[in-house]
Amino acid sequence: MTVKNKLTRNVFYCYFFIVVLFAVIRMLSSFDVFKPLGEVGEYIINAVIQIVLIFATSIFLFSYLQKSKIKSTLNFFGFKKINFKAILISLAIGIIVYILNVFVASFFNSILSALGYNFGSTSSEGGYPFWLFIINIIVTAVLPAICEETAHRGMLLKGLSPMGRRNAIIISSMLFGLLHMNITQFFYATLIGFLLGHIATISDSIYPAMIIHFMNNAISVLMGYSQANNLGFDFLFTYINQSIANNALVGFIFILSLIVLLIILLKYLIVLLFRQTSAKKMNELQDVLFKEIARGNYLKELEETARGLYEHEIPTISFEEFDKLYQNKTIDMGHATDLENQIQFGSDDFKIDKVTKILMIACFTLASIVTIYTLFWGIFLW
Repeated sequence: MTVKNKLTRNVFYCYFFIVVLFAVIRMLSSFDVFKPLGEVGEYIINAVIQIVLIFATSIFLFSYLQKSKIKSTLNFFGFKKINFKAILISLAIGIIVYILNVFVASFFNSILSALGYNFGSTSSEGGYPFWLFIINIIVTAVLPAICEETAHRGMLLKGLSPMGRRNAIIISSMLFGLLHMNITQFFYATLIGFLLGHIATISDSIYPAMIIHFMNNAISVLMGYSQANNLGFDFLFTYINQSIANNALVGFIFILSLIVLLIILLKYLIVLLFRQTSAKKMNELQDVLFKEIARGNYLKELEETARGLYEHEIPTISFEEFDKLYQNKTIDMGHATDLENQIQFGSDDFKIDKVTKILMIACFTLASIVTIYTLFWGIFLW
């Protein structure tokens, strides 16, 4: 089996395991099996799902199947450091993504409402204390940002790279939306998955995606806390709702203008993020390669001069020599792993095998069944 085929098959072995167990837990939860555990039990189950099922499986089971060290797996998944400017840009993108996500979620929820979907009650009896806010930040924002991104923008996105960048982003995004196994989250989670997949690819690091994911979820928790305690942090959305109520046309124009402005700003920030991550790394690598080639040519000139063979011709380097030098330097500088170089420079053609294809279809099918089940549950059984 080729390196590429082994990689994609191992990815779907791991992800199929995640999907099956998560589907079982999701179905048990829908029948109130965990209800006797109370609210604390629910938080514990969510934490176990994130840490043990999603994160640990993605890291440890993948490493075991690939016969690689944990550090190598983390590097391959994109755990590559970014500078402070890239962190600030990612935080700003996270804020924009949250605002856009509100509009996207509202649009799809209106469609579900038209179909008769019952969203249930989200009110919390007994108030919303600060300690519960902190727990929600940890369980709803911190853990998903780390664990879900490790599985989707790490294992899936990088592990499916032999299929091509576009296919890897599409498949990982669709599965990211489906793994929520909730029809109300599927639409916006999939769209966010596309964006995060693109950002993880152009930045060559998983950290920006983690930061954006965290910001989106954390602001959502903050808005819920603000509404419950009348803190006023949700003033923008209150203003928009009032504008629509007072004048639908003015409200629509305002929302449309805001969305266009945010998309333009988002594209600009993504370009800035690219310049602070991949572009900067490429410039650093280029300088190192040029210096190494110049050093090699200088030594070659000295050797030929000493032997009386130097004829003042411009020394050249073959493509094979350059590829070897490039691969060695990317590994030395931490820009790529040996597995990444094998995928990029490997001569073997990739064609998805039957076992991998069956596993992939099974992941999509099972997650889709549970997601569709939540749709019918909300319409007919709630």
